[in-house]
Amino acid sequence: MNEMKPFLILTKNVLFEQPLQNRLQCLGYEVYCSKLLFDKLLHKFDEEQIDRKFAAVIISETISDNEAKQLFLNLSKMSCFIRKTSIEPDEEEQKMIKKIGFYDWISESQSIDRLREYVVHNLASMNHEKEQARLIFNKEGEVKQDELRAILHVLSKKETAFFEKLLNSNDETVSRTEMSRAIWGDGPNSSQLAQMSIIAKRIRWKLKEMESALVVEAIWGKGYRLKQRNFDGETV
Repeated sequence: MNEMKPFLILTKNVLFEQPLQNRLQCLGYEVYCSKLLFDKLLHKFDEEQIDRKFAAVIISETISDNEAKQLFLNLSKMSCFIRKTSIEPDEEEQKMIKKIGFYDWISESQSIDRLREYVVHNLASMNHEKEQARLIFNKEGEVKQDELRAILHVLSKKETAFFEKLLNSNDETVSRTEMSRAIWGDGPNSSQLAQMSIIAKRIRWKLKEMESALVVEAIWGKGYRLKQRNFDGETV
């Protein structure tokens, strides 16, 4: 049986996290809580392979969404981030939490029974996703060469230019103007914009046919980005 990894709570105030920390510990989980590590990771100091040491990273509500996004960029692609909330978020708030990049949310207002079942369910899902991700990403968070070769083998010339631009974007959204220059060497016209949409759909379909965890995501009004498909088929 694999040893259970501890949780990590990143916060600006350790005392503020004691209620949730105590409840998780009552359920038998080891929990680390740190402001110092948050400061270091936010500024890329003492960067660590967090996903290898912790079951999940819980981001306190004392940390802003923008700071959380910076943490996502600085840490491993395989880390699972959970947003801590003071009260249970409503449906719209839950959608926003997922949109920002969190895997899910956790609240100290949940009953101990709900908290127990919630943690068990989410740990099973997160562990499955991490295992799937390791089939695609190496320890530096880069796509493995054999996976990359298999993908490039089935892509056309324009699809390859599109995919490689996303691959080299370091998880950033690539604007349609940037993508047009990568494919055709100039800014987009109406015809190129239409072709771009078709290229994205074709790559998305091919990745799905290959059962790859990678997916091309279209960001309305912004462009495209390459993301990982999560356990429920959504992107993270």
